[in-house]
Amino acid sequence: MEEIRPVSIDDIDEVVRIAAMSYPGSNLLGAESRQRFAERVRETIENDPHVSYHGCYRDGRIVGIMKWYDFPMNVHGTPLLTGGIGLVAVDLLHKKEKVAMSMLRGFLSSYRERGISLVSLYPFRVDFYKQMGFGVGTKVHQYKFKPSSLPFVGKDKIVYIGKEDIEELSACYHRIARQTHGMIKRTERDWDRLLDVPEMIVVGYKKDGRLEGYLAFQFQGAHEKNKLFNNIEVRELQYENREALAQLLSFLRSQADQIQRIEFTTPDEDFHMLLSDPGNGTDTMLWSIYHESHASGVGLMYRIIDVPGFFRQLSHHHFGSETVNVKLTIRDSFLPENEGTWLIKFIDGRPELGEAVEPDVAVQLDISDFSSLVMGVVTAHKLYQYGQLELDAPEKLPILDRLFAVPEKPRCVTTF
Repeated sequence: MEEIRPVSIDDIDEVVRIAAMSYPGSNLLGAESRQRFAERVRETIENDPHVSYHGCYRDGRIVGIMKWYDFPMNVHGTPLLTGGIGLVAVDLLHKKEKVAMSMLRGFLSSYRERGISLVSLYPFRVDFYKQMGFGVGTKVHQYKFKPSSLPFVGKDKIVYIGKEDIEELSACYHRIARQTHGMIKRTERDWDRLLDVPEMIVVGYKKDGRLEGYLAFQFQGAHEKNKLFNNIEVRELQYENREALAQLLSFLRSQADQIQRIEFTTPDEDFHMLLSDPGNGTDTMLWSIYHESHASGVGLMYRIIDVPGFFRQLSHHHFGSETVNVKLTIRDSFLPENEGTWLIKFIDGRPELGEAVEPDVAVQLDISDFSSLVMGVVTAHKLYQYGQLELDAPEKLPILDRLFAVPEKPRCVTTF
């Protein structure tokens, strides 16, 4: 008999054992590391109402674990409670027995039953989760540039930020999050995790006593035999306005005498425009004469688990300004209860679940691609071009593009 349920305090040792063996790179196999991790698991189970550990039990024995999150997220300007899943791990003795699939189905069904329409995760393998209906999210770009490539306008309003500034830091972050599609609300625990790292340095931009931006970074050795050669790794950069950004970048520019390069990972596709030299130091030339500037990667994935529920929850959002009836057919083999055909009536961009009237356009696509489309990660035109979206009237494609266009792709800095 198989069951998905919350793990108990008595299961902690098994949770740690399965996690340690499934993620050997996390260094949890040592006694001290296992003990620290066990304490964190216990503390979460006992004290965190937003995070829970669940297990897959077969005949009473735990064969797989996962961590569930309740995430308040800004979705197109609407605050939605969404779900997140992480630490998906299967006992080594039970690999290739579809344990992970059972756990994912349990997670999706449970959150759907709670009335949640959107979930997300960071994949260990993109193709594995795409088969389960998750759509690729926004790409990030990792730059490694010289500090001297940044502009300098002044840094007179830059100050150090410490634990005593958590309230200001949180207020700044959440003002930004309320304006940013995809951002997730943070808890005090999240701030503790950032500020409790001894190597982390945080500075902020303050104007008239108000924190309007901040930068969290660490130093990295840049030369095996020369301790004077160091880089900066930017872990987080948030700003409310151009003045805050300009001063924070000026602060980084001012480190040029001691810092070789700055490593910065960002979803901003235009960041290279800021740099006088966007080269990443490899001196690699791409055909024919293109200078390598950054590496790109895909990570966070989204999944709609209740298609009509998603549109109901976003009933006050304007998907563009189109007035059009869309017949939407979604394929979802992994979560069949989410599969179906619906008529979505967009009135000046606002969606309503409609009755059986004549549609203006009929669209068919897989839930993974639909999830990327409605989150604003990809356009309908691209999906159609790639053969991943079908519609009965190709000339109506511009209407779909305008419906799901976004000023900025979803941005998330929460790791889980």
